[in-house]
Amino acid sequence: MMAASVVRPAPLARSSDVSAPALVLDFTSLDDRVKGNAWLVPGVSGQGLELDGIAAHVLVPSANVPRLGGSFTLEGWVALGAYPFNNAPILQQQRGGAAGFFLGVGDRGQIRFDATVGGRQLSAVSSSTLDLRQWAHIAGVFEEGRGITLYVNGEAAGASPAAGAFAQAGDADLWIGRNAEEMEQSASVGSQRQQPTRILLDGILDELRITPGALSAAEVETSYVRLKPSSAPPLDARSLPTLPHGPARFGAFYTRLHYYKGWDDVWRVGDQADVVVRFDRAPYWFTFWRGTSYIPHWVTENGIWYDNEFTETFPPGMVGSAEPMSDKQCRYSQVRILESGEARAVVHWRYAPLGVGYLPAYPDPLTDWADWTDEIHTIYPDGVGVRQIVVHTSKPDADREWHEGIVVMGPGTTPNDAIEPTGLLLANSRGESVTVSWEQKTPPHDPPQPSHTGIQRINTRSRFKPFAIARWQDDPSFDVYSGEVRRDVSIYPWWNHWPTAFEPSNGRYALAADRASHSSLTHMHWSPLAKTRDTVIKVHLEGMTDRGVEDLAALARSWEHPARLSIETGGFTGGEYDPSERAWVLERASTATPALAFTIAASAESPVENLALIVKGWGERNATLMVDGRLLNRGTDVRISHRPRLEATDLIVFATIRSTSPIRLVLAE
Repeated sequence: MMAASVVRPAPLARSSDVSAPALVLDFTSLDDRVKGNAWLVPGVSGQGLELDGIAAHVLVPSANVPRLGGSFTLEGWVALGAYPFNNAPILQQQRGGAAGFFLGVGDRGQIRFDATVGGRQLSAVSSSTLDLRQWAHIAGVFEEGRGITLYVNGEAAGASPAAGAFAQAGDADLWIGRNAEEMEQSASVGSQRQQPTRILLDGILDELRITPGALSAAEVETSYVRLKPSSAPPLDARSLPTLPHGPARFGAFYTRLHYYKGWDDVWRVGDQADVVVRFDRAPYWFTFWRGTSYIPHWVTENGIWYDNEFTETFPPGMVGSAEPMSDKQCRYSQVRILESGEARAVVHWRYAPLGVGYLPAYPDPLTDWADWTDEIHTIYPDGVGVRQIVVHTSKPDADREWHEGIVVMGPGTTPNDAIEPTGLLLANSRGESVTVSWEQKTPPHDPPQPSHTGIQRINTRSRFKPFAIARWQDDPSFDVYSGEVRRDVSIYPWWNHWPTAFEPSNGRYALAADRASHSSLTHMHWSPLAKTRDTVIKVHLEGMTDRGVEDLAALARSWEHPARLSIETGGFTGGEYDPSERAWVLERASTATPALAFTIAASAESPVENLALIVKGWGERNATLMVDGRLLNRGTDVRISHRPRLEATDLIVFATIRSTSPIRLVLAE
């Protein structure tokens, strides 16, 4: 059969006459049928339309869609930036399954053509999937009396025979790039984990046609060859944010991290939207980024992200759980820098655990205050920090998670790419350890481990690896995240409902490495540091290391059994060790001498693994530090910062010292 003649009106062309032989959309400019954030880019012929995959789509009124009384052909070119979360249309005019057609892309990049024929919906689905960032020509042909045939790049990819007539949904609008019906995402991890949402196409469309009459196989191939591009579409490979290479000054900084254009454009924020902590002696970094709902992440030197979770709770009847992962727009999640000096950086993250749809957890019937969490992250130049977690709640005894070892991957990376098969090391502060492997089978939920196991190291495929440490006296232990594993895609659990996704979902399996995704390995369990009728406080160490289990065990002992500090000079008080600051805290009286002499009784059981001091009321005067008679070099061996408060100015000291025997120190002006 000969191809029908084509009417190609000007920009975003459409036939204004319902009797016209065809509808052609070749995107030479934008008009009011383009909804959301879309822009013009080089296409297969002239300009194509890039859709952001978040809200952008095209809506053509039903009156401007050709009336299809018999055979017809749908075709167009598409290049995908990511696979949709369910079936997303290239061309869709449907009224449920009762009438109409759908030509579009599925959740793994499979192509689908549906048409209602003889009172039932016919479907043809390709067995192959589209590669990302590659042009593909898609065509769906209905031939009256024979049924439907699907073509991909000029070749037949599926068919469904039928003898009846096509039933057009003539009163329905034509949807392009967004499904006409809201639906749940595919690959859900279970019921009551998400809400119906818009399903959108992320990529570029060009040369879309609805043509009365059925093109033959030869004519479809000719149509493909005629415009087959010789170059790739203008879709860059996506990666999670990166930092400039080169030397960095230690400290916390406000910035605006970038992902990719469509995602960046949707955020209504300024240039100080995110926080980054950089290190001057190591290539890793620590960040609070909107794309992870400000959940803080350690980022390895080769771009693998890791976090220690957050407070997650489980109110009865809630869709999913209550957690900051569900705060897709950071409505209740905020971050600010409290300190940034050469000795340390302190960042405050405040958030409300939310259910899907921004529902708060446990609102108080008298005050309407729901659960809120304050996390203070105190980060030192050696890549070791303290995470202090304070939950404010009317239900302090409610079931909560406080820690989950989560690895985050950018597009193009699977958990197998980011994590070694033996993904986990568990140890205690005596150095007794076990390793846990996911290679042969999913490990048991409660793997054998030494008593008081409070150390974990995640074996990312990087030189520097993330760790977390809980104190011995808090009776720590770990379990393994052994559920929700799909061995057909990864040996590890793997989801992509978070990060960077805006859809209301609490659980969706990743089916491909097309989007940012995450994997979980462990839960750490340990006792609170303090508890009241409306607060619960926990602390643990966090950070990055390229050292072995013996060094991590020594770090744990230095924190859980800190050496005793004894003050030798008058005018100073205190000397207690604060685990939430990883520092000894002293206070200077106004009559104190210019120098502070003290000893630290370090030992093998209570070693010093770098030293932090807080001297309250020191003032704005500078300081030097001597250790056993040796003056430490400022900026290399010792770092000094000042912390102004309303009442006074404190001195913060960080010194690179490792010792298992007593040391004498003198801090002087």
